Amino acid sequence: MNQEKFFTNKDQQKLLLEMQKEITSCDEVYLIYPFISKAILNRIVTSFDYCLEHHIPIKIISTTFDDLSQFNNLKELVKIAEKYSNIEIKIEDNLEKHSERIHIKASIFKRKNGNHSAIIGSSNLTYNGMIAGREWNVKIFSKNPKDSNDIVNQMICEFDSLWEENFVDFKNLQERDFLLQRVKENQMSKIQIDNIEDSKFLSMRRYLFKFQKEIINKLSYRRFQNKNKHLIVMATGTGKTTVAAFDFKRLQENQTKELRLLFIAHQKEIIDQAIVTYRQVLNDLNFGKVLYDGAFIDEKPKHLFTTIQSLSNRLDFFNPDDFDVIVFDEAHHLAANSFDKVFNYFKPQEVLGLTATPEREDLQDISKYFDNEFAYELRLWEAINQKLLCPFDYYCIDDTTTNLQGVDLTSDRAIFQKINTDSRNKLLFDVIEKYLGIYARPTCLIFCATVEHAKIIANYLKAKNLRAEYLTSENNKERMRILHEFKNGRINYLCVVNIFNEGIDVPEINTIILLRPTSSKTVYLQQLGRGLRKTTLKNRLEVYDLIANIDSKYDLTVGIKNLFEQGMKVTDFTNGKNFLPYDCTIRLEKQTEQLILESLKKWYHNKNQLQLDVIKYYKQHKNQALLQMIKEYELSIYDFYNKLDELFLKVACQGKSRLLHQNDTRRNKNIIKQFIFLNNYQIINYFYLRLTNKLSDSEIDLDYDNLLMTCFLYEVTSLDKFLAIYPNYLEIPDLVTNFINSHQIIVEEILMILEYKMENENLIFETTRHKLLNMKSTYTVKQALAAIGRTNFLWYRQELKIITFQAGYLTFDLSKQIILADEDGNGYGKMTRYDSGSQKFYWSLPEKMTVAHKIVQDFKTTSIVKYLFIHNKQNYHHSKLFLKLYDFVGEGNYIQMHQENALTVEFQIIDSNYK
Repeated sequence: MNQEKFFTNKDQQKLLLEMQKEITSCDEVYLIYPFISKAILNRIVTSFDYCLEHHIPIKIISTTFDDLSQFNNLKELVKIAEKYSNIEIKIEDNLEKHSERIHIKASIFKRKNGNHSAIIGSSNLTYNGMIAGREWNVKIFSKNPKDSNDIVNQMICEFDSLWEENFVDFKNLQERDFLLQRVKENQMSKIQIDNIEDSKFLSMRRYLFKFQKEIINKLSYRRFQNKNKHLIVMATGTGKTTVAAFDFKRLQENQTKELRLLFIAHQKEIIDQAIVTYRQVLNDLNFGKVLYDGAFIDEKPKHLFTTIQSLSNRLDFFNPDDFDVIVFDEAHHLAANSFDKVFNYFKPQEVLGLTATPEREDLQDISKYFDNEFAYELRLWEAINQKLLCPFDYYCIDDTTTNLQGVDLTSDRAIFQKINTDSRNKLLFDVIEKYLGIYARPTCLIFCATVEHAKIIANYLKAKNLRAEYLTSENNKERMRILHEFKNGRINYLCVVNIFNEGIDVPEINTIILLRPTSSKTVYLQQLGRGLRKTTLKNRLEVYDLIANIDSKYDLTVGIKNLFEQGMKVTDFTNGKNFLPYDCTIRLEKQTEQLILESLKKWYHNKNQLQLDVIKYYKQHKNQALLQMIKEYELSIYDFYNKLDELFLKVACQGKSRLLHQNDTRRNKNIIKQFIFLNNYQIINYFYLRLTNKLSDSEIDLDYDNLLMTCFLYEVTSLDKFLAIYPNYLEIPDLVTNFINSHQIIVEEILMILEYKMENENLIFETTRHKLLNMKSTYTVKQALAAIGRTNFLWYRQELKIITFQAGYLTFDLSKQIILADEDGNGYGKMTRYDSGSQKFYWSLPEKMTVAHKIVQDFKTTSIVKYLFIHNKQNYHHSKLFLKLYDFVGEGNYIQMHQENALTVEFQIIDSNYK
């Protein structure tokens, strides 16, 4: 019987010997340790030799930790990877990959019989950790190898999940060498970014995160569609300039001539940072010239980085066609006269706009410069939830010292006159004393109303023996010194007005205090964004918002509501943590909670005007009404349809004279549901081209047509129902064209949905040997049946095949089998577990099914292809859009039957890229 063990290192080498015994008695080894030393690797090398000889695979995950790898011998790991073909190594590159730092210290020993074991505890794979230090570790075993809740099984699944993250794979020699070179440089000296001529910059090679690669691919797709104006909306700190630089690099790689670049911003700090980024990405220390502060240029550079002010003053020096690519950073400034003038003067091949907040304070819409659409949008909530920015703790502080009723929030002077009081300053100090502590050493940014206000607050805090300073346009000459001391902790509280809103980057900021209200969403998000950058040593951001009663004509929550998930209701606000991004919190003091709730109620009441606005939008924007409303009301397409129910279709029917059957809004709404959750590009693109009559006869694919008709005829479950709709179907040579011509309203609506998806969602582009079944793609039950060839609505394709399907499993044509596995097991059988690492799929039979059932016998028949699907619950939050959705996992081979709480079938996935 397996017995758990406890190790303390009192008996030196005992833990290490136990690990070696486990390594040589298992079928696969998982090791995950932040620190791995040569001393321990030398002690277990004989175990590695044994594993190589007996073909036992080993996977190792480690980390650079502090980007210096002071406690991790990467060189020895390289030697291990090169010597042992059975060992795979991946390194979490914390600073480059924006990952959460790994602190896990564990070894897992997998066995084919399911009797897995693991050692987990406080020890690193170092001499002190395994032998000399005071450590606690335990050895545990799988108590129920087939139970997904078993602790060791959960550890295996978690390791498999980590293995699929975007770590540096030592098999990729280029990535590995980049990592080793950068760590070496960091160990030698700290690179100073302020000196943009420092050759060490080129060792700091830039990488793209997964989401940034998606943006680059999206831009390429847009160019394939002959679009050349692209507005990218990304939260502050998620690498807008890096995306622009890599996009330029890809453009240049696809050109035979050298492309000319113009990069425009409105502050020189942005220009300095941007040219550094481009030089690193392009690996060219001399790339580009800068122009600002009235500098003189006597020749036209091929690549120019300039402020808008300097460019406007020298605009006549350039010809309209001097640049091929123009990038407007902080593009929300475009509507200003100077930007507008420049935008309309030049005639480039490509225009790229970068912004965190496309909404201007004067309510002008900058998307008009980019054909009224966003090329890509990654808002604050999504960025934090994807762990690209650090989480926050948000404190809404009652400000009973100030009443801002009747005060113009666009007037800095008016606000200053109200909040510049001794009682308000005391409130600030009380907040610092209560929440931070007067002996704390935060890197705290304090946003003030005016320059005078910033000086007053800084001097007030100095008088309280706090290390404070102010940074404004008046002391700009001392900027570098102040910023250096702020970054390095010699200044803890930096009072600013607007100079920090854009252009200055201090990722170390871990605390923000908002002393003044704002009516601008743009200003609010930029202020908050100053503290959301991730660093190795910063776990989270603390925000203290001093909230006073403001005039009712302003929205108190103009900024705060952007912290919450779209679709949150007013009544949910007090339980806001559930609607905040990952690991974020919000705390409301009594008066603040009441003020915010009242403001939210007012805001949501206005959002209810959405239904009344439908008619206006439909008349004004015609077939673009849906896209326009979703953008302007900041709704997802799912929230939009869930909120409006059938109303939009009713309005569409009223607005046009249609046949009676087209006004069946309930049926039309259910048809729409078949298209809303599609996520496969090939399917969506074909549907769009087919519905717009852009396919030639030779391009029409009857398999795709059948899938399209399956969506249209979602309610048809028998031949009789089909005949009720198409009694003379044999006389219709093309059912799809017939449907398009007779259902123009619903087709127009579907086209808007498909267009929205292609323009705004990250669709699946992967192709497989299956035409309609792409891994990770989402299907309704009827779509899945059509995709595998079980149903057919096209008489001219093959024999009509229309069935009722409720069981979740089916064998047909003596050669195909489908399993739709639910996590809850209601009717469709229960998906016990899907292991993406081992590509194992476990499905428990419904209660009344026995091993004698035909479906079970069919599992064992190798000539029958098994198509496996797992339940997708993405639409559960939208009650009015509910329908069962499934993701295709792949084809599976029957392995064995397990007797657990229920009979469970084990499949091996043989054709899948589903992770």
